Amino acid sequence: MDSHIICRRLAQLAGFLQELEQLTAGVDEESYAQNLQVRRAVERQLQLIVECATDANAMTLKHLKQAPASDYFNTFINLAECGVLPEDFALQLAASTGLRNILVHEYQRVDDRIVYQSISKTLLGYRRYLRLMIEYLDC
Repeated sequence: MDSHIICRRLAQLAGFLQELEQLTAGVDEESYAQNLQVRRAVERQLQLIVECATDANAMTLKHLKQAPASDYFNTFINLAECGVLPEDFALQLAASTGLRNILVHEYQRVDDRIVYQSISKTLLGYRRYLRLMIEYLDC
């Protein structure tokens, strides 16, 4: 697999991050909780961000001729084992797959406060992820 395909996926991730930032600019926790459209849009952006990154992870593992990861969480862990991501950072991002699963599968009631609090963590964490991946793949 050519790294340029992964780089295109990372560019798409950058777009999703920008959309999340624009969507939440000036939105405080109270206005977030009161606006159903914003909440649903944020939930979808968070889902897209995680899925886009895990897709890029899977492609990178394939590029490195590694076995596929068993799930979204382990795509980050496996990249850390390959030296692509720092281990502690990979664990931090891997945890975001749990929120994605809750949003997609509605395993439990979505806690708007937790989702709102994840916005800044997602923006910071996945921007760092982008920098590391772009540097690693020389995009």
